[in-house]
Amino acid sequence: MARTLLSLWLISCWLMPFAQKQNAQPDILEQLNQLMADSRFDAVIALADRTPGITPLQNLEIQNKKAEALVSLGKLDEADKLIETLLATAKANKNAGKQIAVLQTTKGFLQLNRGRIDLAIEELQAAIEKLDAANQARTLEMANALAYLGNVFRTSAKWSQAEEHLLHALSIRQEKLPADHELIAAIYNDLGLSYIKIDIDKSYQYYNMALTMYEKLHGKEHPKIAIANTNLGYLNQIDKQYGDAINYYNTALATWEKIYPQPHPNKALVMMNLGQTYSSMGNSGTALEFYNKALAMYQTTQGQKHSDVAYVLNLIGNEKLAEKKYDEAAQYYQKAIIANLTDFNNQSIKVNPTTFNFYNGTQLLYSLMYKAQALESRHLGKTLKVSDLQLSLAALQTSDTLIDKMRQQTTYEADKIALGAVANEIYAAGVRVSHLLSDVSFLNRSEYRELSFYFAEKSKAAVLQEAISDANAKSFANIPSELLEEEKSLKSALALVNQKLAQKPTEEEEKYLRETAFELNQAYNDFVAQLEKQFPDYYNLKFNSAAPTISQLQTLLDSKTALISYFIDDDNARLYTFLITSKSYQVKDQALPKEYDRYLSGFRNSMFFSDAKVFAISSRNLYRLLIPAGIPGSVQNLVFLPTGRMSVVPFEALLTKPVKEGTAFNKLPYLVKQFTIRYELSAGLLLQKSKGNPKSGLSSAQLMAPIQFPTKDNLNTLPGTETEVNQIKKLLTERQIPCEVLMQHAANETSVKSETLKSFDLIHFATHGIVDEDNPDLSRIFLQTDTEAEDGNLFSGEIYNLHLNAKLVTLSACQTGLGKISKGEGVIGLSRALVYAGAKNLVVSFWSVADESTAQLMTSFYQQLVTQNNKPFTEALRHAKLDMITGEQYAAPYYWAPFVLIGY
Repeated sequence: MARTLLSLWLISCWLMPFAQKQNAQPDILEQLNQLMADSRFDAVIALADRTPGITPLQNLEIQNKKAEALVSLGKLDEADKLIETLLATAKANKNAGKQIAVLQTTKGFLQLNRGRIDLAIEELQAAIEKLDAANQARTLEMANALAYLGNVFRTSAKWSQAEEHLLHALSIRQEKLPADHELIAAIYNDLGLSYIKIDIDKSYQYYNMALTMYEKLHGKEHPKIAIANTNLGYLNQIDKQYGDAINYYNTALATWEKIYPQPHPNKALVMMNLGQTYSSMGNSGTALEFYNKALAMYQTTQGQKHSDVAYVLNLIGNEKLAEKKYDEAAQYYQKAIIANLTDFNNQSIKVNPTTFNFYNGTQLLYSLMYKAQALESRHLGKTLKVSDLQLSLAALQTSDTLIDKMRQQTTYEADKIALGAVANEIYAAGVRVSHLLSDVSFLNRSEYRELSFYFAEKSKAAVLQEAISDANAKSFANIPSELLEEEKSLKSALALVNQKLAQKPTEEEEKYLRETAFELNQAYNDFVAQLEKQFPDYYNLKFNSAAPTISQLQTLLDSKTALISYFIDDDNARLYTFLITSKSYQVKDQALPKEYDRYLSGFRNSMFFSDAKVFAISSRNLYRLLIPAGIPGSVQNLVFLPTGRMSVVPFEALLTKPVKEGTAFNKLPYLVKQFTIRYELSAGLLLQKSKGNPKSGLSSAQLMAPIQFPTKDNLNTLPGTETEVNQIKKLLTERQIPCEVLMQHAANETSVKSETLKSFDLIHFATHGIVDEDNPDLSRIFLQTDTEAEDGNLFSGEIYNLHLNAKLVTLSACQTGLGKISKGEGVIGLSRALVYAGAKNLVVSFWSVADESTAQLMTSFYQQLVTQNNKPFTEALRHAKLDMITGEQYAAPYYWAPFVLIGY
């Protein structure tokens, strides 16, 4: 709940003046800058309105300050109109080049506040280019644009880019300004925010530097000092330095008491944070004292209905739940729900909202989830009533509906994935409660078992499925682009207003924002209704978030195929295994061993380092844990839907029986000897692909092998890939399958991005690849460079924009099956990007393998495919692996296990 952290970076935005002023009226501009620094935005507007500039350029500078003040007040439409008017005036003046760039910088700030990250980047990069072309690269105007852009990247969780831009801005300001200047303190504060997720030590460092400078500039009784102390308190709180956190909070509270003797939201925030700190220390009594003080102050200053009120009510409910006061806890959560909704006032815990006119969607999600937990705990710890579980499930189903609504109102993928992490907690509770109901209920047991699977699948690749549905829908229906842009703008505006409401606005600002939120919600609802009426097929497909039913999946499965899906409830250390065949469905719930992560690491490492003893132990432990009993004897094919870290281990190498020490690798009872094996990211994607599922036969192919790589990439050459590609080409051409081969400099990035790529059934990359688990955007496939515009690095973001129609994409490259494990979404890496781009099936690798053995496996794989052109990819890959196991040279799992097939 990062809600407790005040976003101080806006201060730096308010402090970004035109530094190089005209000689005329310097006192007016200085007054405007000082008023901005003191957050007196109404005074800025009043002064700008009554003080026109002596010259047109001076007037642009004064009016730009007014635009900044309007943005800071949340009056974005008014600010936008003013900026557009000023830009039109500036563009008519041939001497206003710098002013145009600065106005674009302010426009970028506005778009950032609207949540339109794409447009903010566009405006700010254009401003930076103009300043650079005008020899303004080391000016304060450039530093301002860089700082804004750094905060844009931080907002979109691009931490490295944020750090780079902010440090560049800092260097310019340090060059141009005194060391103790307020703008330098503002950058320190921005850097403190940017490092909080990636390097808490640096975050401390920069926050302390900012605090020291603010104290020197303003003394210790200034709002900025109180805010800085609050942020430092929060940092210490999350770092479990509770004593230091309390000291910072008390210092902040003392400052607020002097500034605001009367009740004030900033004082309530510190009290709430103190309550959370004492709660973390196990002091529930003191925590409740602070929570109740904060609640009373919030209700006095914000009213009965406000997200801050809901937040504190949730926290009080959590204390009551910890004390096993289930009824009181549930009632507090119900009060939190009421406080967070404009049109819901039912105090019965049996009733959930049916509409979601909320102030803070995330807080509402937590309220519903906590209420469900309280009811579940009441069943387990007190009543054993089935009705309590049913009420808990009803709250979770309402949460599920709310998650879908919030996803629809979220424009950007990073935000959707962040939402998925919160949603995963709700889905875990849904799996758990549904499964428990299937055990204890006398009625509807099969329905509850299916609901358990439903919640489990809602937690997998939801954002990817939605993105693919959206892309497919755009192809399906002829939706005018202006309508889609209107929808995007409305959703962005809604997200922005909700964000602003969470940032402690003044009473006047909050009133304006709430009115805006109401109007936007009305406009959005009207827009949705009209779009559904005009384009029902498109809209149903675009927002089709329903997980597939068991019967739908059973229809896809033949009698020889079983689907095995997994879900892990981390908080309760439970593993749920769902086994589905064409005629049966079963769920297994078991404790997740404490050694689970060690089993996975041991399994991977033992194969990579050929440690036979560790391999035998870890693979047997994982087999017993992951492969359910009861797979029908008729089943020959397994489709795995893994979760979490198990998504990056090859099930093919699991040992089905105990083995004696010293057994040769080619004699071991691998799972691949019994079954063909494939993987899919989710059941929803499996169902999506099945609607246009092609046969395995190939009619055209493109093979790529750069062999050598640009010096800048510092990569080893891959001479074995030339042999690999030539052998595959020979196999394909012998079967009269047209084949385009791109080797050396021909295997370049431009070729991959050409429109001809979508005409190939098979695309084969024999090259290096890398997955950046910390920053998936930096995952890439290495190719040759042919132009200055293309660096030879095909990044995952570029892969998303490819248009593929391939039945099979093979990456015989290093570690291309890995990625960042994201709760609620799964593995985010190259595989995900290629699936989005249109690949029906993928062959990827979990670790680096010598190119000679890779060439042998790939040649054998394609030989199996072309010998019988309609042979399923999974059978061909299995036979290729069995060929390597049978031969002694490459029988160890290290050589064949990492290559897996994703797709159906």
